[in-house]
Amino acid sequence: MTTKEYLNQISRLDKMINNKLAEILQYRELAFGLSSVRSDMKVRTSPEIDRIGNAMVKLEKMEQKLDEMIDRYVDKKNHIVAQIDAMEDEMHYQVLFARYIEKKTFEKIAIELNYSLRQIARVHESALADFERQYGAEYL
Repeated sequence: MTTKEYLNQISRLDKMINNKLAEILQYRELAFGLSSVRSDMKVRTSPEIDRIGNAMVKLEKMEQKLDEMIDRYVDKKNHIVAQIDAMEDEMHYQVLFARYIEKKTFEKIAIELNYSLRQIARVHESALADFERQYGAEYL
């Protein structure tokens, strides 16, 4: 895993959580949505004894998976933030925090720090190398 991939884990986990939330919402709408059968139609089916109960069990499992994902996200984010916070070079800290924690673009970082885009790109590369020197043994 590269340093960028390691730091981008936060964004990936965040996206996975948002996708799981959307999946749960869709399932909830499907499972508990109203359905009707026209009375003039004669359909022979085996009745599902506890359709809502089964849906609730599935929904509970999905929500449990979501809770696990959120726990993993919080732990990973806290760990990476602590690592970035420990960076000695202030500029490296600012660029890594803005890029990977606040999810800002290089353009926005350059404007906020009053540097050129090219300089921010150089600082970013230097910060990644510094981060890898300090913590690379953990994820390489």
